[in-house]
Amino acid sequence: MALIESLSGIRGVYGKDLDDSVATRYGYAYAEFLRKRGKKIKVVIGRDTRESGEMLRSSIIDGLCCDIIDVGISPTPCISNAVREYKADGGVIITASHNEPEFNGFKFLERDGSLLGPEDVAGLIEKYHSLAGMDEEEFLTNLYSGSREVRNIAKMDSIDPYRKAIRKHIGRSRTKIVIDPNGGAGIRCIEILNSINARYINTQPGKFSRKVEPGKESLSYLQAEIKKHKAEFAVGFDCDADRIEILMKDGNLISGNQILALIVDGILSETKNPELCTVVANTATSYVVKELVEMHNARWKEVDVGEINIVKAMLDFNSPVGGEGSSGGVIIPPSRCRDGILALSYLLGMIEKKSKSLAEMVSALPEYYYIKEKVKLRKSFSIDKVKGYFLKNGYLLEEAGQEGSIKAVKGNSWLLLRQSRTESEILRIIADSKDSLEAKALIKLGKKLVSGI
Repeated sequence: MALIESLSGIRGVYGKDLDDSVATRYGYAYAEFLRKRGKKIKVVIGRDTRESGEMLRSSIIDGLCCDIIDVGISPTPCISNAVREYKADGGVIITASHNEPEFNGFKFLERDGSLLGPEDVAGLIEKYHSLAGMDEEEFLTNLYSGSREVRNIAKMDSIDPYRKAIRKHIGRSRTKIVIDPNGGAGIRCIEILNSINARYINTQPGKFSRKVEPGKESLSYLQAEIKKHKAEFAVGFDCDADRIEILMKDGNLISGNQILALIVDGILSETKNPELCTVVANTATSYVVKELVEMHNARWKEVDVGEINIVKAMLDFNSPVGGEGSSGGVIIPPSRCRDGILALSYLLGMIEKKSKSLAEMVSALPEYYYIKEKVKLRKSFSIDKVKGYFLKNGYLLEEAGQEGSIKAVKGNSWLLLRQSRTESEILRIIADSKDSLEAKALIKLGKKLVSGI
């Protein structure tokens, strides 16, 4: 598998596609990008709990050659907030997010804690590849020339500043829950969410007891934990804690779309003039969220898949909430990234205010059938032929943003075909409809179109 380089960051298997040489060169490339704004720069660095994280930290610091604020093992939302808190020029998060433990990678941040934009990421990748071709001696000569040197490495806290930043959303909660960080950066939620009624399991850093990506299959064992601790539901984090999945008593998963829909409904319900608000979501988000937005007479804005696309649009429209329902990623200001901790805090607050259980709130949502599948991308796949099929059969084509991707809409149903940015040579097929048979039929159609039948 080759190194995955995309809008979502850089990822690869450590020791194969991603090694210390790659880290040092990416650090150098990122520092060069930041130095266009000023010669003396300060960068926040934090990481998740993967074994390779400490080695990559040292290597990327070697490449940066600047003042460093090291916040250690921290959830992604805390590292993002630390960039703003410490007035840094940028930040590096060493994580492969939902990928399995043998992977690692980097997320490169702007000075406001958001991910770099598409053009800047493209420039960073291009700069790295110009360095990757250098032999070691030539690269080291460039690296340590002039004034490029590590000036200071300061160990700083990311948890307390983050807790203060989101304090209005953290209150006492009587709802008993189980939280499973799975040995990832979410273990630090114990320090943040200390006023809630939670039982934590799997809190040993770097010890992964299930698949890193939380899903119905990987979280199914939590049903026994819910029963054991007499809890209402269980929460599973991915490795960098930027998103959550929720498992109920009956073993059913509350989807990321439903989590986003509930929070959108809660925030718009508390907004004085919701009709003046714009809610931003990606093209892969279920229309259950759109329907909630329209019920409040608010505006709905879809953007291409990618966290930074949502953040930029939210800033443009001064949005009170946005996110990626497709991945359970909720963005609530002041966060500039997907934030699983803040999403959980807000949901617990809604339960307290409404005096309703999470199950009751979910059952009141409009019903949609949302299906996701992944297939190996074939070389014969032609997006133009797929477009032709949809146009001939009465579908409305919408911009899906990414090259090689397409979204076809008919009524309140849609089918999305898009290439994965985090998994090599994978095509995602997503269908959404109020009719379960229609959703299944759309998935079947998507597979046929991909295979060329």
